[in-house]
Amino acid sequence: MSTLIEMQARHQIQERVARASAPRMPATNRRHRLAERLRKVADRVDN
Repeated sequence: MSTLIEMQARHQIQERVARASAPRMPATNRRHRLAERLRKVADRVDN
């Protein structure tokens, strides 16, 4: 019984880690793109 529970727990942890790590890159890419757009707009305003 304990091994089955441990296996299920490990599987749930792996799923949570996968879910937690997967969306981080797209979010940072979006932020980076937004920051680049804001810089371009700021450069246009300065020029």
